[in-house]
Amino acid sequence: MQQQAGCFQSRDVAYIRVAAALCIITLVTDLVSTILTGLGLRTKDHHTKYKYYRFAVIVMGLSLVSILIALVIYPVCFAAELNLGNRTIWEFGWAYGVGWGAAIFLFGGVVLLLCDKESEEIYYKERKIVHESDPRA
Repeated sequence: MQQQAGCFQSRDVAYIRVAAALCIITLVTDLVSTILTGLGLRTKDHHTKYKYYRFAVIVMGLSLVSILIALVIYPVCFAAELNLGNRTIWEFGWAYGVGWGAAIFLFGGVVLLLCDKESEEIYYKERKIVHESDPRA
């Protein structure tokens, strides 16, 4: 007997709901961190820019952690109940690969945001040089 291709009804299991909730949390926190980064890029004050960037890195890190937890929980729990399914052939599909791609890009975004913050601090640091012959010293 050959199974037909197509979509199947999703089971109502807790780990699927948890993985979906973590993906939604990832989406929302990533949007917040993107807005914070945009506000940081828009501002001219370097202290305010640093605060926006720091908070954006924290929120983007939370986003990265939540997507990584979802990407680990789903296949582990899925593999534990393979024999309870309604078909013999199981595949994760393209969405699981997109999730890992999103995690990789989020990690790259965190690293680049940290590097950009560092370059702003280095570029705009003031340095005071005092000469011994200067009467103001």
